[in-house]
Amino acid sequence: MKKIILLATMMVATLTASAQYDAGTWSLNLRYGFSGAAFTNTPDIEISSALGSHSPIVLPAGTLEASATGGQTVGLELEKQLSSKFSLSCGIDWLWAGTGWEDHKWNTNNIDYKLDDVSIKLHYLAAPITANFYIWRGLALHAGVQFGYLTSARMEGEVTFDNDGDYTFSMSRSCKSDFNKFDFSIPVGISYEWKNHLYLDSRFNIGVTNVNKEKTIEDKDMQNVTLQVTLGYKINLSD
Repeated sequence: MKKIILLATMMVATLTASAQYDAGTWSLNLRYGFSGAAFTNTPDIEISSALGSHSPIVLPAGTLEASATGGQTVGLELEKQLSSKFSLSCGIDWLWAGTGWEDHKWNTNNIDYKLDDVSIKLHYLAAPITANFYIWRGLALHAGVQFGYLTSARMEGEVTFDNDGDYTFSMSRSCKSDFNKFDFSIPVGISYEWKNHLYLDSRFNIGVTNVNKEKTIEDKDMQNVTLQVTLGYKINLSD
């Protein structure tokens, strides 16, 4: 029993031990995770326009209510430790942004239809520059600026109908021309690093610039809002 208690104590100590930070050191931080995304002022859209002229069926009148979307994100950053409590970092992320709309069901001529996963998916190469404040052990707060370049934009969705079996039509069309190429946002976040150099990072990116090019989507400004949650590993380059 004493050996089991000692082993459990050692395991807890390993998991809860935090990293140590020496002034002047450099590290390369790799991270992977997921991001949830939406626009500010996201408009509801007409069902008939959700999939455009590519829809294989006639869609009913009505609107889809704005929602959110999400996807994968991956990135790396170079961090310089200026003191035991403060560092600066710059990096590059492949970031998922965009927005989504609620699913919709209806029945026409005794046939059940579903319109699912209607979304605008934006992909950015983003360059975050952040100041990092280590406030307690491996716990850090982050704030800075982020510059993004739009690499792709697509509007997607699926229509499924039950007519003696389920039939699904997937729709995807480019809408990159509707969006501005460059995006500017303010990232704020919190992270915790363990002694084994694994860290968990949560970052909220607040969009500043209008993504809606010439207001072609809706006659209003819209900004990106994303929440990134990633698991990372810090490689010490000063060893």
